Amino acid sequence: MPDPKHLPTGDPKRDELLDASLLPCGLRLDVVERSHFLTSRANLRKQVTAEDLFKTPPPKPEPVTILYPFLFAAMPAWTYGLQGRGDCMAWSSCHALDLLAAVDLELRKLTQQWPGLTSIEAQYGFMRVEAFGGKPDFGGDGGSPTAAARAALSCGHLHRGKYLDDKYDLSSYDPSGGRSGQYGRYGVPDALEPIAATHRCKDAILVTDYDQAVKLISNGYPISNAAPNNPIYRKRDAAGYGTDAWKASHAMNYVGYRSTPTPALLKVNWGHGYHVSGPKWPDDMPDQLAACSAWEPAEACDKVLQQQWSWAYALDLNFPTRELPRAASNLQEIRPVLA
Repeated sequence: MPDPKHLPTGDPKRDELLDASLLPCGLRLDVVERSHFLTSRANLRKQVTAEDLFKTPPPKPEPVTILYPFLFAAMPAWTYGLQGRGDCMAWSSCHALDLLAAVDLELRKLTQQWPGLTSIEAQYGFMRVEAFGGKPDFGGDGGSPTAAARAALSCGHLHRGKYLDDKYDLSSYDPSGGRSGQYGRYGVPDALEPIAATHRCKDAILVTDYDQAVKLISNGYPISNAAPNNPIYRKRDAAGYGTDAWKASHAMNYVGYRSTPTPALLKVNWGHGYHVSGPKWPDDMPDQLAACSAWEPAEACDKVLQQQWSWAYALDLNFPTRELPRAASNLQEIRPVLA
């Protein structure tokens, strides 16, 4: 592929090549795998089925809810990442886990410290190797949304940090993608698996339309969003809605919703040099969030979600109804989670 930087600014081919070079996407979409996993989850549910979950009316949603105040309270310096290889599914899964943990700290009034961000490389290994019995995977880059859900439930996850007398240093993401490549082929070191197992989710559910997404987010459950033709926005209009989209087989996240003037979900992305320009909404949205997000109208969200590759995770079985504090609907009203 030619270097896009050598082409003149404004050349459509330059934008196309930049898109391809800046965002090494990678999804594996296996319908049979998804069907088997859904069947196994249905067999484990004792109280409600996935269908019943969305028949139970939750508390009336606020006009706008954004889950990031919880994450910024736990980690004020959070910023979007720099994806180094085709491990977007791990990025998406880990970001959902990070937000879920931050919300849980607040709602449970827990006194423990923020455990830190989830290790993307470890999750990439879990979803490609351990989730399938530990067999090495030499099939090239990419991860399965279904396998990511399976890994969150069966393998658990590791937080960024040093383990076992500093033998394993997962303190930061390797931007070269080298560690993701190693773990994605051979799996996570055996010695770390028992540690990850103490951080398992208890439930996962397939999200198939906008209304389901709103109900989940209004109860503090972020969504790992994946699709083979997923819109990725370069710009925002005057009201903060995404414009100038291109599409790729990519995994991102839905982390908020708004009801006016057009119903929409807040979509978050990452990647080398990735940046969304244009007016942000609400006006007090932190710049590091605005840099990687845009509001996607409900109609576009439905087209993505109806492809049935997006998941939400929960730390409790059956996704219990939860009432979020008003801080979730006003970034200026956030109260610290950690003293």
